[in-house]
Amino acid sequence: MFRLILKTLWFRRLRYGWLMAELIIVCIVSWVIFDPVLVVTHDRMIPLGYDADRLCLVSLNVFRPNAPGFDRQATDSASLVRAYDNLVQRVRNYPEVKHATPILGWLYPNSQGQGITTRMPVGDTIPCRMRYIEFLPHTQFFETYGFRPGKGMTLEELSDYPYKEGDLVLSENTLETFFHTDNPQGCRFWQISSKDTLYTNVVGTTGTFRMYSDWQPIPVTFVPMNSIDLSYFPNDVKILVRLEEGVSMDRFLHRFHPWMVRELRAGNLYAQKVESYQQLITKREYNTGTMTLYQRNVAMAVFFLINLCLGVSGTFWVQTRNRREEVGVMLSYGATRRDIVRFLLGEGIMLTTASTLIGCLFYLQYAISEGLAQGQTGMETTDSYWVHNFGQHFFIVSFIIYLILLVVVLVGIYIPARKISAISPTEALRDE
Repeated sequence: MFRLILKTLWFRRLRYGWLMAELIIVCIVSWVIFDPVLVVTHDRMIPLGYDADRLCLVSLNVFRPNAPGFDRQATDSASLVRAYDNLVQRVRNYPEVKHATPILGWLYPNSQGQGITTRMPVGDTIPCRMRYIEFLPHTQFFETYGFRPGKGMTLEELSDYPYKEGDLVLSENTLETFFHTDNPQGCRFWQISSKDTLYTNVVGTTGTFRMYSDWQPIPVTFVPMNSIDLSYFPNDVKILVRLEEGVSMDRFLHRFHPWMVRELRAGNLYAQKVESYQQLITKREYNTGTMTLYQRNVAMAVFFLINLCLGVSGTFWVQTRNRREEVGVMLSYGATRRDIVRFLLGEGIMLTTASTLIGCLFYLQYAISEGLAQGQTGMETTDSYWVHNFGQHFFIVSFIIYLILLVVVLVGIYIPARKISAISPTEALRDE
């Protein structure tokens, strides 16, 4: 049957030439539309690295001097710090709360802010760039976020470690990238300061996580804050809350908000609003435009896919239905219904395979010079994914496009092929 299919394709080469040209153009356009969507979808499927479903964030504020409830005796820095600690303790004691930790500033996972630090691993002279997150030690920071523990200390031990000036905690992917190991023991950074060499110790690691929900994992370090920076008051003071297992976030927020408004006040500090971490993530994605861009690309891909099904399938549908006489001849020579369907599908498979191969080779010339879609990273990623390997990336996307085109073509052939193969030879040849 393979030789018969080849002979038929060659005999009908002028008619099939237009179909082949159409499939080649569709293949190239499919690359342009589907490649960025597939890459971003892949990035969004990478595990976040911490349990955001059970997290919510309480934002605090400070009473103004002319506001009701303002306490003129509690305006000094010590009073602010005591009030802050008081509110954190109250949240920890609230029913269904497992952990709570103070969050100062704007440098935390999926925040609106971004901070970059440069370090040099011992034994290397090339500066390494990485994002950093600030945290207060002894405040249940790591267990509240619910990071996966790395090699060495547990999350509780990382939170309660007696940090010295310069001590750092790295994510596993950062440690592997800069030191090529999964064991933080003995890993240090160095820098020159006033002709002296200063060393920074890596005291522990967390599991790999995504700093931002629409990015791939990047190098991240945790920087302990030895004291509360009062410059963050009043706009960048928050409390991160982790719920107990099995607690519904919606029901918790419904009960917690009225209590927060009534009870969560201390000194001149009060709770202003509470939102789930998923809301925080969604808000950031919309503010940065990545969610809107992704939704637009997905909508374009769906629209293109619908038109692809209607256009390409319709073309092959009409071409197959017009072969009634040819099918009648085959039936008169003893071909079975199954043989005819297999023969017509075989033509479609060979035509789609050849067209996709040519179309992908055409796009390859563009990809070599301009590159392929890489997604949102913000800086060099630390993990190796197929989207960063040119060969794997090109093969995987090409294969997906091939499968899409193949399904569309076979659907356009199979349904009319089943119908025309079911008629009798005399009816098929009546018009002949």
